[in-house]
Amino acid sequence: MTTAPPTDLRSHLAPWLRDAIRQAVPLGAYLRLQVRLRGNTLHLLCETTCPTEKEDITPEILRALQRQPKPIVLLQPPPSPEIYRLVVYGRLRQAKKSLWLSLIELETPQKQKAAIPSAQHFKKQARSGSPTAIAQYLSQNLGILGVSMRVETQTLSNPEAHQAKRRLWITCECDYSPDYSLLTEPLVQRLRELQIKGFRDGAIRCQIRGEAQPEWLLWVDLTPPEVMLRQWARWGDAEAIATLLTQTLKAQGFAFQAATTDYRLALTCAIPPHSTIGQAQILAVIENILAGLAPQGLHQVSLQGRAKTSQAVLWETTWPLPGATRSGRQATPVQLAQQGNLVALKFLLQRCLNPQLQERLATGGVHITLRRREATLYVMVEAIACPPQGETIKAISALFRTLETQPFTCLNIYGRRSGQSQALWQQVLKLAPTPSAPADVSEPSSQPLAAAVAVEPPLHFRENIAQITCDLLKATKIWCPMPDRHGLVLHRDAPRSYHLSSRPQRRKLACLWGLLGVLMVGQLDWLAGRWLQGNILNQGTMIAVSQDDPSTRSEVLNAQLPHPDQRTTASQAIALSETTAYPSFDNDLIDDKLALYQKRVATNGVPDILIIGSSRALRGLDPFVLHTALQEQGYPPLDIFNFGVNGATVQVFDFLLRQVIPPEQLPKLIILADGARAFNSGRQDLTYDLLTASPGFQALQRGDLPQFTHRSKQRLNPADLNQAAAQWFGDVSQVYNQRALLKDYVLSGMALSPAGDRPPEVSPTSTQINFNLDGFLPLDRRFDPESYYQNHGRVTGDYDGDYAAFSLNGSQQEAFLTLLAHLKAHHVDLVFLNQPLSDHYLDPVRQRYEKQFRVYFRQLAAQQNFDFVDFVHQPSWRRRYDFFSDPSHLNQFGAAQVARELAAITELPWPQNP
Repeated sequence: MTTAPPTDLRSHLAPWLRDAIRQAVPLGAYLRLQVRLRGNTLHLLCETTCPTEKEDITPEILRALQRQPKPIVLLQPPPSPEIYRLVVYGRLRQAKKSLWLSLIELETPQKQKAAIPSAQHFKKQARSGSPTAIAQYLSQNLGILGVSMRVETQTLSNPEAHQAKRRLWITCECDYSPDYSLLTEPLVQRLRELQIKGFRDGAIRCQIRGEAQPEWLLWVDLTPPEVMLRQWARWGDAEAIATLLTQTLKAQGFAFQAATTDYRLALTCAIPPHSTIGQAQILAVIENILAGLAPQGLHQVSLQGRAKTSQAVLWETTWPLPGATRSGRQATPVQLAQQGNLVALKFLLQRCLNPQLQERLATGGVHITLRRREATLYVMVEAIACPPQGETIKAISALFRTLETQPFTCLNIYGRRSGQSQALWQQVLKLAPTPSAPADVSEPSSQPLAAAVAVEPPLHFRENIAQITCDLLKATKIWCPMPDRHGLVLHRDAPRSYHLSSRPQRRKLACLWGLLGVLMVGQLDWLAGRWLQGNILNQGTMIAVSQDDPSTRSEVLNAQLPHPDQRTTASQAIALSETTAYPSFDNDLIDDKLALYQKRVATNGVPDILIIGSSRALRGLDPFVLHTALQEQGYPPLDIFNFGVNGATVQVFDFLLRQVIPPEQLPKLIILADGARAFNSGRQDLTYDLLTASPGFQALQRGDLPQFTHRSKQRLNPADLNQAAAQWFGDVSQVYNQRALLKDYVLSGMALSPAGDRPPEVSPTSTQINFNLDGFLPLDRRFDPESYYQNHGRVTGDYDGDYAAFSLNGSQQEAFLTLLAHLKAHHVDLVFLNQPLSDHYLDPVRQRYEKQFRVYFRQLAAQQNFDFVDFVHQPSWRRRYDFFSDPSHLNQFGAAQVARELAAITELPWPQNP
């Protein structure tokens, strides 16, 4: 073990405390202790080279404190000031952010004990709703972290009749960005402990001093714990009833347990010895409470009185509950949920997602919001920390499996952090349809819903035309549909989804207009084909011969070479596969890469290194040059494959590496060659959205994917309407096979050329991308700013959709952390390569985002123990235009240079034994 020099501040720490911490740190690890005294609080920083755990160091300190004589001396030399509180931090060496924080309260001196009554009075003022008292109470434990509190109240304009009319706004002001998890959970628990009266909910916002916008916002449910208990007890929850009875008779020493079976509530009362309260008094209290609750679906209660010490039954009695006779209270929550009662279903969902009752009472737990549209149920789950997708989906699926019948055929489940406006993840579950379903309701009712058949209004003939036209246009693939994001989930007045009417006259009218539409499309296709043949295609040879612009020369070469640059790092020769055994993911590049990767694994085994990323990886890192450069460094010949996919984000990487490629097919090292754009959770992830709507993704959700082996090309499935339509259009249409050329020509005529960093060949679904056997796309185009911007518009960072609503917290971050855990579990090393960008692309707006990304990722790399290589912030790359094909993408020469510079970094975990 190495320690800091004696001149460090650690030398002023008491030896017994220094030894206690050293025992908790792994043997041989670097340890440096720094202390800072603020008032009567001692801050102790433990800096190490390996991650430490709060649960390892804090107990050692507590055990050492118990062994010390009073008064306890923490600092030397004496005399040292009185210390009432010790705050211990754990941090990796050279990192800027702490991994954890531990607060240890020391023995309170006598002079401080005298102030306790005033503190209780101060808490009483906070409970009454005084903003000043609430702020002072909450800041007692946060002031030591440099966080100040400001509390304001807001009167709500249109509250519900049964809810409070005020909202509490709590602003945490600080000079730095505190860790979200370290601040929110203790703050929410302390706020809910107050049980403030007269407030419906609260909003906590973190405000960095000097910043215009808050760092984050958190919504807090201020419903008192007693009200939460009564809400669940009214629904017949056994644990809530037992807890409520125990709290009522806690002063007399009674404890209750409860269970429910077949409309019956079984109560057990543990009676303390020498109790002065008789059976009649106990029964009177319990009967009064249960009569007021009227638990849903419970018709009878049996109560046993047991001795608390011997568990012997002293007496037993039974009596009916209001649910046996009162209308509306007879059905159980499960029966109401099966009928479509959203209030009952909300309770069942809350119960299954909040298995720990005490945790829900302390923090508010997982909150559920339900909306219904016909046979589709939208479920929004939110909590202090975003509920994990896997566990949430598993619990909800298990609940709906217990419902024998229910009126829903589809569940749209969303997860987010309380206070956020957008969901961080989404999952669609298909349910078995039932013979009948209740009518659509906007607001749930507490009464059972009668079953009714939903009657759909007929479509107007113009809507029929629009529907048929959209289907035809989508089948041509010249136009691609955009995902519908309007209103997301929770808008109550969302428009209804209508279906085609079954009336005979409507069918005839639809067939007539459909026939006319087909004839019109056929005529337009014939005319466009003749015009295309005469005006564009006949000039193709002249263009290929006479064009000297390097931006078009590479396209001509790629058109002449089906698979350019056939060099490969594989030890045995392989042939390009044309298809994969998987159903299509509606992304030609993913389908083709999977086919080639399958063939490569079957022929040469699992590659040693896998490169993933978007188009910046596809064109920006040459596997063969990296293979050669590593051999020159003395490494064995390594098999390297580039799995770059145009438009891919972290969610796409996570999907491919964690769900599609099995763990036994993962390489020893993965290089993620990309940048900040792939981690932006604020923008719409179109690539992933289209991927989740593909047949391959649906097959994956059903567990129907085949084994990861190479198979021969499969025939077209006639049931696949999209593929059948594509094949049919390719056979009969004169324009379909030249649709990309026609689209580019029309867009160029309308002055709608792609943006400067979006060249035509990087379309996510293009079938014209010709990568080599290593999955790499070599482009010889060189970026010339003078000629480039004559043909491409200059797009600044203010209008760049890839940086829209830039946020590093959200769905992409959660996907990356999930992927990291998966790779660590299977002992796969990860290197993140921040790919170079030119100075024409790095304007001030993008530079600000890239700097934010760099700071964030350096901290994340230190915490998660992976390597971070940053080429974006190396000035030598920014003006090497001969290494770029456009402002943000490298060409084959830049890809080779990146590979050589990357291979020269010997600290990276390059595989030693292929």
